[in-house]
Amino acid sequence: MAIGSGESTRLARYPLFYPIKVRETSTFVNTRLAAFSISPGSFNETPLIGHNRMQTRRNAAKEALKAGAILYTSSVRLPEPGLCEILGYAGFDCVLLDGEHGAMDAASLDVMIQGCFAGNTAPIVRILRNDDPEAVMHALDLGAQGVLMPHCRTAEDACRLRRAALYPPSGERGFGPGRGSRWGRVDSETYFATANESVLLLALVEDPLGVQTVDDIAECGLDVLWVGTGDLALGYGVPGQRQHPQVMEAADRILKACQRNKIAAGYPATSVAEAEWAREQGYRVIGFGGAEQYVMQTARAFLEPLRRSCEP
Repeated sequence: MAIGSGESTRLARYPLFYPIKVRETSTFVNTRLAAFSISPGSFNETPLIGHNRMQTRRNAAKEALKAGAILYTSSVRLPEPGLCEILGYAGFDCVLLDGEHGAMDAASLDVMIQGCFAGNTAPIVRILRNDDPEAVMHALDLGAQGVLMPHCRTAEDACRLRRAALYPPSGERGFGPGRGSRWGRVDSETYFATANESVLLLALVEDPLGVQTVDDIAECGLDVLWVGTGDLALGYGVPGQRQHPQVMEAADRILKACQRNKIAAGYPATSVAEAEWAREQGYRVIGFGGAEQYVMQTARAFLEPLRRSCEP
């Protein structure tokens, strides 16, 4: 089919999405392809399998953590991949996709992981329960580069997460990778050489029992123990008081257990000053709110002064 003036108009408007047969293109289309360094025959002539060995996606967040860096993270609850992308562009090392408190199903989780990759940030899935190994496997098969388990109360909870996330002999994860193996483009030898080492494992210590057993939890081979200040405040009978002395004492106990076992501790900051304090204390993963919270805060900061200025 020759491409006439009508086809050329549509191609000019939608150069990346309009379907064409590359071998039958006009000079106009060849020019468009040249702009992207694509030869007219490349779609048909370049073999996808066996052309060269493709590698798995690097987990830059885990590599940075192992090198001693501090990670900064934020979260998303609503199933909107653009929010994940924006947080990545803002500079967060990883984004927590909140499957515990958020509105996510498997389909929305899939596109949110892609949103993280678009923004060049690591997707970390916060699963719903601490006793669901299939949820861990499912998140990783969709391409998540880490898993955050809530309510880690015992060493068995922590070991269960590790077993679910790692392939044998280190764990019990079932085989069925999708995005992690680039949909089969990465050969099995290459995939298994890096799969276990590229997963970031985090657990929330957010119950008084977890604080009591934190030394045992810290010995289970996870990468990060995260201080859950909100639920700790509830557990100690001081709801909403994230900086109550009992909560801060528990946080310090978690931090010290992590340092003794040479793993990272995470802390949820609510301001730059609190993040700086956490960094000075030795926390190496620092969270700051969520995308939805930023929208609310910015909207109120704009509207409330204007509303007040109009009051009689």
